[in-house]
Amino acid sequence: MNIDSAMNIDPELQAQVNAQLLEQGAFTALAWLIDCGRLAGDVYDGWRRRDIEFLDDALMGSKEKIRAQLEAATAYARKIGLVEQAQEFYAWGTAPQGAEAALRISSDPQWHRLVAGRYVRAQNALQMDLFFDNPIVALTNGIVRALATRNRSECRRLLDRLYESAPNHADLAAFDALQGALDHLNRPIVDPRQELGFLRAIAPSAKRLLGFQARDLLSPLWRQLAAALELRPYAAAEPELHGSFALSQAQDWPQVCDSVTREPDWRLQPALCLRLAQAAFHCRNRELKLSAWFHLCWRAPMQATEALEHPRHQDTGIAALWQRYVASAEDLSLPGDAPETALTALDFPAWLLLREPGLAQRLDPELPTGDTPAEECFRCVHRWIEARRAHRQSDEMALRKTLQAGHPVLFRHLKQAVLAMAHDAR
Repeated sequence: MNIDSAMNIDPELQAQVNAQLLEQGAFTALAWLIDCGRLAGDVYDGWRRRDIEFLDDALMGSKEKIRAQLEAATAYARKIGLVEQAQEFYAWGTAPQGAEAALRISSDPQWHRLVAGRYVRAQNALQMDLFFDNPIVALTNGIVRALATRNRSECRRLLDRLYESAPNHADLAAFDALQGALDHLNRPIVDPRQELGFLRAIAPSAKRLLGFQARDLLSPLWRQLAAALELRPYAAAEPELHGSFALSQAQDWPQVCDSVTREPDWRLQPALCLRLAQAAFHCRNRELKLSAWFHLCWRAPMQATEALEHPRHQDTGIAALWQRYVASAEDLSLPGDAPETALTALDFPAWLLLREPGLAQRLDPELPTGDTPAEECFRCVHRWIEARRAHRQSDEMALRKTLQAGHPVLFRHLKQAVLAMAHDAR
């Protein structure tokens, strides 16, 4: 069955389900809430510490819309053959076998089940059922739970039993490394470079063995590293040895935005622009997100093109705009155009401003920090929109001529924008 035609679902929501399934082998509603910015990382952490009783009242945005989206996502998951598995969550530092009850997502049982659900391929679910009573499987499942709840003593106890019962188990070394990660919690970081290497080395095993709950083990470690790097300025030679990278791994998107924008020259650094674009997307700050993309287009157009055309782009909104841009660039190109006038990623910011003239009121006309031709075109378009809005006809005509002389292909888009504005005004 074609996964894309399984049912009528919002394309962006479908892409998010598919991406999570590819990355984690399952679709987890709670992970979706964090990934799309509906559930803040600090709120989730507070819930896992029992500082917050229920999660549903802390979700960002319309609760009714979130519920409708989750119901559509889970219906899609079932339609493509995934099977629901119930999950239970416990406070960090506790064992599921202990006296404490499982955490509750909502006082409403239906809401709790909807958000706690995990959807896996049927063959994976069958395999788990077949081996559920296998003592080795029970041990490894217990280790996973202990790691996810950061229960150091329980993890050590179960891992020792696994060494005794199955000394040749394929995942022993990986579990041992992850158990060692618990020893790094709340420990001062002497060498940030060495800690970065350690975290990068264990992350693949954590994601493979813990799935969505790998975040519960790794996030505090990434935050510790970010704190150790807080005063370290960004260096292009070591782009990951910066607080913004560690914070992005912890999915602390507001702090990523703060970490990047505190760098005086972040606009000149492609890696920081990409991080800021991702973080602003999760924070639902469209103006900041577009600013980051625009600077990336002006400073590193090839890298911007590669990022915008990535087949598993999380931000399907910006990816769709890029595809429209590519299509319109082909439509308005003429046989006699000089090769140097062809539209590239450099011109995407000015094109988007023409397509959405309302952005001119929210974006600074001096957003560009350089004097490249592409940035001058952006300024010209911005000033033309403002002149047209203020009915300054002489300024408007002068700016049209400037753009026509500097970039004839982009000028054709301006003429299309004029027709669209006239139509909207009627």
